Parts: sequence; C-alpha cells; structure tokens
Amino acid sequence: MVKIGDEIIHLIMRQNNIVLVGSVDKLGIPNISPRYVMTILDDEKIVFADAYVNKTFSNIKSWPKITVAVVDSAKRTGFQLKGDAEEVTDQNVINQATQKLKELGFPTSNTTVWALNIKEIYSITPSEKSKEPLISAYG
Repeated sequence: MVKIGDEIIHLIMRQNNIVLVGSVDKLGIPNISPRYVMTILDDEKIVFADAYVNKTFSNIKSWPKITVAVVDSAKRTGFQLKGDAEEVTDQNVINQATQKLKELGFPTSNTTVWALNIKEIYSITPSEKSKEPLISAYG
C-alpha cells in the first residue's frame, strides 16, 4: 500500500473533504462524481460512501479500479490517487458514514461504504513530472 502524505490530507480538508471519484463501467465508459471523504484509514485508505445505487456504485461493483482527484482549484494543483476500491464491512465505519450522509442531507437507507486502497499517487500540477507517479506500490 501507499501512504497518504500530510500534504494530501491537508488538501482534502481544505477542499471540505470533497474529492472527485473516477470509475469506468463494464463497457469502458468513464464516469466522474464528487464524493465526501468520510475518513482516512491507517494513512493509506480513503473512505467514501454511496447513498444511491448509481453509476459510481455499479461501476465499482463491476470493475473496482478507480481514481480519486484532490484538486486545489485556486492554485491549479492537486493529486490523483489510483487504486482498487473495496466495500467496507466494518460496522463502526459504516455507522459513521451513514451518520455523516444523514448530516449532509442524503438518504441513508442504502449506504454503501468504499475504501480506496491506493496503489499510486500522481501530481496533477501541470508539468513534465506529472506523467510519472510520485509514489507507486508497483515498484
């Protein structure tokens, strides 16, 4: 696994815990959707939830490879986190996510909680360096 550095954690917090989750369906059609970061587990997993059985939910079920973008639009910088999503089964984490969705005004009858197991981190700051990962679990 790849650890999430403090710079990324602070950027997520500055963006009100909102990230963009990119996924693809079984035909390879891309989808991007904003999600609220519920928590970060063990400094290496970003946790978010689905209140609806929608495109992101269906895409992750059929192909768990996703990317998460954390963007600082004012500075035109940020990070892309790539990896595999897995459904969270820890009832405490699910309960916390359900409570947060409720506070945010979303329905909570069908909450599914996901954790992104990060395999690579890229800078999305425009430069030649952004084509190579900053950190990679692939070696």
